[in-house]
Amino acid sequence: MSKRKLVLANNPLLSGPALGERERIGIPYRQLALNAIERDPNQPRVHFDEDRLQELASSIRTYGILSPLLVRPSKVAGKYILISGERRMRAAQLVGLATVPALIDQTEVESGERTLAMQLVENLQRADLSPLERAHAIGALKESYSLSIREVADRLGVSKGMVQRSLDILELPDDLLNALREGASESKILLLSKIENEEIRASYLKDLDVLTRNQLKKDIEKSSTESEESTNALSPEDHRIADEIRRALGTKVRMFRPKPDSEGGRITIDFYTNEDLQVIFRRLVAEG
Repeated sequence: MSKRKLVLANNPLLSGPALGERERIGIPYRQLALNAIERDPNQPRVHFDEDRLQELASSIRTYGILSPLLVRPSKVAGKYILISGERRMRAAQLVGLATVPALIDQTEVESGERTLAMQLVENLQRADLSPLERAHAIGALKESYSLSIREVADRLGVSKGMVQRSLDILELPDDLLNALREGASESKILLLSKIENEEIRASYLKDLDVLTRNQLKKDIEKSSTESEESTNALSPEDHRIADEIRRALGTKVRMFRPKPDSEGGRITIDFYTNEDLQVIFRRLVAEG
């Protein structure tokens, strides 16, 4: 049997007509016992906003579930595995519903790739996945089924750039992963990944909310250019001194010499707020 082609973008099983319209035009669905539906352990989304779940539960309590869940038969008779609609299922549990409307995917050949891709599509269309959840899911889809970036993008109906950004997230150092986990901007974090020095990254992370993406990009590009121009001019002792000053002041410090044999040069100290400036001032004059 030839491999079934996945056509997932705008899949009518994942969006489209509400229940009333499905009944009118003949798209079948069934009422399934809620306790007969099991969560897929490979579902990419793992975090659910409790406030939004409560809002959805309130809507379901008033209007019912307007769009059915998508499930596939389990290997256990009478049981089903959830493919998409976990927010609706969780909200239905909060309301105390005994049954929920569901479409049953009767694909003959069970495909983990197909199921994971469909789950990703649903969540990506609703922008419900966090950057880390999306990255882990896309990484799993790519590695588990030996797909190229183009193949992943085609299956999910997204750009190759989004796939590559997600894969880049998986390579981030721990400090940037933690910042992303705590809600930092994905685009800013990926910019900071270009900085190898962890202490310099820390100085930016402290004020990441204050800096715009454009400010951050220009600063990093300028620092990179200046660093490349002066790298060969600095001696090991110069690097040691710059690191000591950086640690003492707790902010980004750069040293420049025009040539390796130059006696002169300059040191730049960055600050991002007036409070930063006051801290630097106090530390510089403390020994005076």
